[in-house]
Amino acid sequence: MNKALFIKELKRNRKNAVIWLSIVLAFTLMILSIFPSFSHMGEDMVKLMSNLPEEYAKAFGMDEATWSSIIGFYATYYGIYITLLMGIYTASTGATIIGKEERDGTAEFLLTRPISRGIIVKTKYGVLGTLFIVVFFFQTLVAVIGMNIFGSDIAWSAMLAMHVHGFFLIAFFTAAGVLMGSLLSVKLNFMGPVVGMIFGTYFLNAIASASESVEWLAYLSPYHYMPLTLEQGQLEISVISCVGFAAATAAMLWVAYNRYLTKDIVG
Repeated sequence: MNKALFIKELKRNRKNAVIWLSIVLAFTLMILSIFPSFSHMGEDMVKLMSNLPEEYAKAFGMDEATWSSIIGFYATYYGIYITLLMGIYTASTGATIIGKEERDGTAEFLLTRPISRGIIVKTKYGVLGTLFIVVFFFQTLVAVIGMNIFGSDIAWSAMLAMHVHGFFLIAFFTAAGVLMGSLLSVKLNFMGPVVGMIFGTYFLNAIASASESVEWLAYLSPYHYMPLTLEQGQLEISVISCVGFAAATAAMLWVAYNRYLTKDIVG
């Protein structure tokens, strides 16, 4: 890893990171802060839930426990919005971070420096990993603080499982973004494909959850293997899925790494 390049890449990406982190943290605080208002409605919310179509409730992971505890309430929005936002940020950054110089026409300047392609990729992987950890850590920290401020009797084991699954899921999408960037043209705007990939896989799982006739669609979605919503207030860590996703993430990063070492780069 090259220290000078690492610092330069961090500075280059800091503005975008601050913007996305601010959005994620603001949304997290907003969700937790409105829970007391919903919880005070008590039985009225339970009655409202009972009037919702069963398919809708299943698709978005809602049940009575969603409104009876802050962890259940948070879990619904964590699975639908927060992981999607973090995944879109890290995957889109991963898709562009390695080929940025080639896209901007400055690859020749970088590649003529006394630094190998392997070191370049490893350094940029280090920057991407740092950005990912920073965003994930602060979102988790704000969620824990918000839970203590606005809730009580929190099921911390379910919270831990939810965030462990979220970590491996977002890491998987990040690596998929890196692989996408290595295989497709660097001139492509990757935001569209990244958003399509993440939203598409989420809705595949939602549709499969809503209808038994198409439940096989869930097997095509990463969200099926890394559940983020609670069932009757409970959620356990799926160790097998975590190991599998870690292996898939490493494999995609390895393929992208080797692709960069051998590809023809236009300065």
